[in-house]
Amino acid sequence: MIEIIDFLFAEEQMFTTVTLILLIALLIGNILADKYRKYEIIDANGAVELMNDEDLIILDVREKKERKAGYIDGDTHIPLANVKNKLDTLDKDKTVLVYCRSGSRSSHIAGLLTRNEFENVYNLKGGIQAWKRAKLPVKT
Repeated sequence: MIEIIDFLFAEEQMFTTVTLILLIALLIGNILADKYRKYEIIDANGAVELMNDEDLIILDVREKKERKAGYIDGDTHIPLANVKNKLDTLDKDKTVLVYCRSGSRSSHIAGLLTRNEFENVYNLKGGIQAWKRAKLPVKT
């Protein structure tokens, strides 16, 4: 055991050891984030099933210029930077499906919504890109 510790903390191994520790910390952080996430990640087909709910809010958090590439019919557009200030315009009792271009920004907003007492929140995995890959309808 002492040999392993000496090896890991030897001057010529310090960069590798620090890198290993950071990778382990990131892995643990991702595991914990998934465990405590209060919204669900849903694929395009699952999103279509959600659309049977008449009270569904489809929230596009992309920038206005990104919508020129297409958007999901019937959505509500609130750019990411404005969502926090417009939370009171969204009904907390409704199911919310959040999307962006790839699913990253919408993940951030899905977390924001759940922290602000929205109960039924879904993030579209892969965003509008996944929606298009699934050959689902897009408005332009």
